[in-house]
Amino acid sequence: MIKTILLVRRRADLTIEQFRDHYENRHAPLAVFVLPTLRAYVRNYPDRAVGEMPWFDVMTEFWFDDDAGWEAARDFAASEEGKILAEDEARFMDRSSMVSFIVREEKTSFAGA
Repeated sequence: MIKTILLVRRRADLTIEQFRDHYENRHAPLAVFVLPTLRAYVRNYPDRAVGEMPWFDVMTEFWFDDDAGWEAARDFAASEEGKILAEDEARFMDRSSMVSFIVREEKTSFAGA
């Protein structure tokens, strides 16, 4: 399993509700449609009711079965056709603040879980 983690801040002119609405109802379905090698696509929104808030508004996880799946998604995003994702991101994300990195997940099993 390989993942890309993306930390994203919303555009300054949007509320968190507007940001989340666009992400969940427009951008996420678009990404799932154009990136067939995604195994899972998870958006983690910080709970504003608990603790100090981080600088980002969402931590997104893109899951792929293997390097080939990740590379196919990366190549699509860099292509002319892939500009559709970047154009939509510009509608609601502060793209200049994005931080992304690749991780390989390891799990520990717990009794009873």
